[in-house]
Amino acid sequence: MVYNILIADDDVMSRKVMMLVLTNSDKLMCSVVEAENGNSAWEIVQSEQPDLVLLDWEMPDISGMEVLQKIKKSKYSNIPVIIVTGKLDGQTLSLALDNGATDYIKKPIDKFELIARTKSALTLHDRILEIENQNIRIQNQLDDLNRLSLIVKKTDNSVLIFNPDGEIEWANEGFTKMYGYTFEEFTTRYGTNISSLSYNHLINVKLAELFEHKHSVNYTTQCRVKYGATKWIQTTLTPIFDGNRIEKFIAIETDISQQKRTELELVKRNEETRQLMQSVQEANKKLEAQQTEIIQKNHIIEEERRKTDNLLLNILPHYVVAQLKTIGHAMPRNYKMATIMFTDFKGFTKSCENLTPNEIVDALHFFFSKFDEIIESHYIEKIKTIGDAYMCVGGIPLRNHSNPFDVVLAGLEIKQFMSQYKKLNPDLVLPDWQLRIGIHTGALVAGVVGKIKFAYDTWGDSVNIANRMESADEPGCINISAATYRYICNYFECRHRGAIDIKNHSAIDMYFVDRLKPQFSQDEDGVFPNEKFKNILNEIC
Repeated sequence: MVYNILIADDDVMSRKVMMLVLTNSDKLMCSVVEAENGNSAWEIVQSEQPDLVLLDWEMPDISGMEVLQKIKKSKYSNIPVIIVTGKLDGQTLSLALDNGATDYIKKPIDKFELIARTKSALTLHDRILEIENQNIRIQNQLDDLNRLSLIVKKTDNSVLIFNPDGEIEWANEGFTKMYGYTFEEFTTRYGTNISSLSYNHLINVKLAELFEHKHSVNYTTQCRVKYGATKWIQTTLTPIFDGNRIEKFIAIETDISQQKRTELELVKRNEETRQLMQSVQEANKKLEAQQTEIIQKNHIIEEERRKTDNLLLNILPHYVVAQLKTIGHAMPRNYKMATIMFTDFKGFTKSCENLTPNEIVDALHFFFSKFDEIIESHYIEKIKTIGDAYMCVGGIPLRNHSNPFDVVLAGLEIKQFMSQYKKLNPDLVLPDWQLRIGIHTGALVAGVVGKIKFAYDTWGDSVNIANRMESADEPGCINISAATYRYICNYFECRHRGAIDIKNHSAIDMYFVDRLKPQFSQDEDGVFPNEKFKNILNEIC
């Protein structure tokens, strides 16, 4: 079946993303109609009566909530509506569901969630339509039974109603036609209990069978009527239920030679009605089981999506993850000002000759984990590690003007840690590695390239210069370029090294950063800024 789906959203990109996801899914067969505002959506609902509406909460002319209320108050109220919204609070979602929304999808759109919730809503809608059709068939059966009751009243058949104790409570006009007695004459003469009235000695067995199995029983009796004639009467005892309890049972007595067809038709209709009611109950149970399964699967999908998002956000910046999920690729960004820091261990290759691979990995994990903690506290983005080299950048992916200060402060903390790690961890056997730190500030491009194994990286001459700053450094020092120096010189104590030649580049002015100036430092070593300097940084940001 091909479903017709209406997507109503004033955001063109959001509409196009949802349209592409739904029409390209191999799990759905659908056509899509678009509406750019609430009024247009309401007109399409009236003209095309779609199978499903994906409705944005916030639109300029009338809101998604107003359109939802219009739909649910109209003759199109059976059309399922999924609210698409960036609002995640419980009150907002509860309002949407209370007004008749079938489900909701959060922005930004996750294509797996979109397909799953759309398929779930369409499946549920199909089941509801199926139940409604079954209810119509049941009502038609009930109407037929009402018409049959008129026939029973006037028929030549004898129809009696008994209570569960077997006492006759009512007989129709056919009883008199069949037996020649009025009901009062008959009960006065023979009594009112079916056990004493019947000529069939198996009547008590039949009654026991009726109460045990709770379905109609038949027996045939040869009897004499008022004026001496003999008739063969076939009696059908049918129970009438109140829940699981037999409230009454009906005895239909038929002259077999004349009324056989009528009796069989009644029995047939009773059986069809019973089967139809049972089918409705089974369909309801299946629908409840399917709804439970859908809810469970939605919970699993939500949990897996959360795990995936957390994993991606631990690897890639938030904006990159959002673009990869919605359009399948991420656009690189230009940054006019960012500060890059490279570190490595001098003589690393030589020192590794006496270490096992596991000892090397354990040592690098120890140092780089501490570096991670330090740069994270200064809002610096880790880019990568290559062997013993560690690279991070300040001022990306969120732009700021404080990144030269942030990176230099992080460098001072790393430098202090490297000078103290043996004293702080006397029980650990760690190599005596000497760290070099190089820092440069300039323009760069950051983003993700390629189609597999995405990695966030940076490019540009500034990256190369920062790498050369580290190569030209001395162990235990922080080497910065003149570009970085111009930003920080008024707040840090620096030593001028002069212009130094670097590979594939003209000579660059370099400086060693020793510490924060005393008036801006809260510790004797000049590593940690005081409140005065923090306030200055806040103004710079």
